[in-house]
Order: sequence, then structure tokens, then C-alpha cells
Amino acid sequence: MKVNEIIDKLHLERVSDAGNTESDVSGCFACDLLSLAMSSVEKGNIWITVQTNVNILAIASLTEASCIIVANSMSISDAVIDKAKEEKICLLRSDNGVYELCNMIGDII
Repeated sequence: MKVNEIIDKLHLERVSDAGNTESDVSGCFACDLLSLAMSSVEKGNIWITVQTNVNILAIASLTEASCIIVANSMSISDAVIDKAKEEKICLLRSDNGVYELCNMIGDII
């Protein structure tokens, strides 16, 4: 399944879809501990978190995550959004919590 399809099926907000939304999704990882995410997110994974600081972009880039979904409608600063666009990282947001998002993604991929 492609990132675009997941965006549509889960009604995700495109905060920055500057990344490749036509890329394949290989799985999903949910974690807010940045050091654990850095060592556990695999290439092509969706990363679900409530963290919104600029470090999430570095981790997504390093791990080659397909996108980041920020759960619980967390606020994301303009500086992070601008940096996501600059780095071509697909940054999405959802009203749903982490658990709900994991279940919904598990049902469709």
C-alpha cells in the first residue's frame, strides 16, 4: 500500500506532503522515545508519535521512514513544518490516538 492510499483511508491531515507519497509502506512503528525510534523504525515504515520537535524529522530522514503521523492532533510549530518541507519529509496529523492509528493501519496494510 502507498502512503497516499493510507492518507485517504485514514483521513489524515497533510501537514507537509513534500515527501514521496507514492512510496510503498512496509510497516508501522509507534513510539515517542526518540532514541528507540531511531534504532527501530525501518525503511518504509510509518512512524506514529506525539512528539513534534524538529528531532523527529532527523530520525525520519535517518531511518528512511515513509512518513510521520503525529497523533492526538498535537500542535506542530511552523519551524518544524517548514523544515519538513525543506527536507521533503511527509508529515501528517490525525485526531486519533496512537493505539487507534495502529489498529486502523494494521487493518489496511
